[in-house]
Amino acid sequence: CTITLLSFVSCKKERNRSVPIEGTYTTTNEILEPAPLLKQRITGIGQSTHLDIIKFVAVSVMNTTTPPPFQIGGPATFYAGNGDVFYTTFSGTSTPNPDGTLTVVMTHTITGGTGKFKHGSGTFIGTTIANLKNPTNTIVLKGVLIF
Repeated sequence: CTITLLSFVSCKKERNRSVPIEGTYTTTNEILEPAPLLKQRITGIGQSTHLDIIKFVAVSVMNTTTPPPFQIGGPATFYAGNGDVFYTTFSGTSTPNPDGTLTVVMTHTITGGTGKFKHGSGTFIGTTIANLKNPTNTIVLKGVLIF
C-alpha cells in the first residue's frame, strides 16, 4: 500500500510541473473575412525554450465596430516537434499606432492537449507589432505551462 501511494504521489507531482514557455515566431496572416469583424488565420513558425514548440495556428477575430483598442480573440493550436499539441483560447487588444501598425497584446489560456500536454494548463502572453500590409510579422510568447 505504501509503495502504491508513493507511486501515485510521484506521478501526481510530475504532472503538476511548471515549465516556462518563451518563444519567438515569424507569423503569416491570411484574411478569412474582412472587417468589421476581421477574421484571420495566423500561422507562426519558430522555436520555444524548454518545450520545443515549433509552430502554432490561431484563428483571430478583431472587432472593429467599436473605438480602439479593438478587442481580439479566438482559438489556437500549438505543435511540439514530437507531434504533441496543446490548445488555447486567447483574448486581448489591438491598438492602432500612428505609423499604421497595430500593437497586439493577448493572453492565451491553455485548455488541453495531447501526449505530454494532455493534462496541460497555464497561461502566457503574446505581444507583437502587426502590419496588416505586410504578410509576415514577429510575435513573442512568454508564460507558464503546467502539466
